[in-house]
Amino acid sequence: MSRKLAIKRLTASDLTLFKWHFQNRPAGKQKAINMDARVFVHTLYPGLPETVLSLPGNRIPLDLSLYGPGITPVHNIQRKILKQEKNWRLDGEYIDNPDEAPSRYNSLREGDLAVLEFAGAPIPVAMRVVLVSTSSKEDTALHVELTKLCAGASMIAVEPAALESAIERASPSEMHPILDWVDGAAVEDAAMGGAQGVQHLLKRRRGRGVSREEFERSKVAAETVGVQGEELLNTHFETLKEKKKIQNFKWVSQENAISPYDFLEISAGQPVRKVDAKSTSGGFSNPIHVSLGELIESQGDIPYDIGRLYEVREGFARLRVARDVKATFKRIVETIGQFPKGVSPDGLSIDPELLKFGDETIIKDEGEV
Repeated sequence: MSRKLAIKRLTASDLTLFKWHFQNRPAGKQKAINMDARVFVHTLYPGLPETVLSLPGNRIPLDLSLYGPGITPVHNIQRKILKQEKNWRLDGEYIDNPDEAPSRYNSLREGDLAVLEFAGAPIPVAMRVVLVSTSSKEDTALHVELTKLCAGASMIAVEPAALESAIERASPSEMHPILDWVDGAAVEDAAMGGAQGVQHLLKRRRGRGVSREEFERSKVAAETVGVQGEELLNTHFETLKEKKKIQNFKWVSQENAISPYDFLEISAGQPVRKVDAKSTSGGFSNPIHVSLGELIESQGDIPYDIGRLYEVREGFARLRVARDVKATFKRIVETIGQFPKGVSPDGLSIDPELLKFGDETIIKDEGEV
C-alpha cells in the first residue's frame, strides 16, 4: 500500500478512551481503542512485533491528530500504541474534549467509524483519525458509504482509490476534513501554481472544480505552512548551533522576502551553504515548487541545499535535506535555456524522488507542541 489506511468500527469499549464516555457511559475500564492485529500488523506493519520488543514497555509513542465528528478542526495530542499479549491498542491518557469544543466527542456512538492513516516506518510515528458519526448531519452520507466498504468487519485496511471513491459518492461538504485526505495535496499544489494538482482536481471532481473560497483558503494555508516551515528550520539550525554541529547561520529570507534561498550556514565568518526551505502540510512525496530564480541561484559556487519539511503544522515538522542540488538543477537550467527568446517559466514542480535526500529528522518546537 502506498498509504497505510484503515477503517475501524468503534465499539462501546473503544469509546472509553474518550473521558466523557468513560465517565458517563462506562463500558469497562479498557481506556483504549482495540486495533485488529490482522489489519494493523499483518497488513500494514508486518515487522512490528519484532521491532516493538526493543521499545520500553512495548509502547510506541504516537503523534495523534483527531478530526471530526462533522466539520471540526484538528485536535492534536500525544498518545501511544501499546502491545499487551496478543492485543494492540491505541492507549494512553483519556482523550478529553478540547477547551474550544467542550462537548465535541460526547455525540460519538457505538457503530460510528474512525478512518485511520498511519505514517512512519518501520513503526508508526503519527496517526490521523477522522471520526465519522451518525449523530452528525455532515457525516450521514459518508457513514453510509464507509459502512459499505467495511462489509460487517470491525476493522479493514483500505486502498486509497477505494476510500476516494466512497468519499466521492458521499459528496460531503467541501469543509469536511475527510477531503483533506483525498484532495488536500492536490489543492495545495494547485494553489502554489502546480499543473499536476490542477489536472488531478479536474479529473477527480469531474467539472465541479474548486470554489473560490476553497482555493483562497488553500493559498492562505500554503503560505502559513511556508512560514511555519521556515520557523521550524530556524529552530533546527539553532539546535545544530547549540550542539556545535554548525558554527553559525543566518535566516536570510526573514530580512529579504525575495531572496532565492532562506538560510545561510556560516563558518569562520563566511557562507558555506545556502539552504532553501520547501514546506508542505502533506507527505514527503508532494511536489516541490522551485522558482526560476532559485534554479539559477543553485548554480553558484556555494553549495545549495533543499530542506524538505513535510507534515508541517504549528510546532512540528519532519525534515529531510538534499545537499548540493547544483548538478541536478543544472540539467533543468540548460533545458530552460533552449526555450524560444522571450519565454521563461516562473517556476517548476519537481518530484522529490529526483533528488538525493538524507535521513529524516523530527523537529519540535517544545514551546508549541
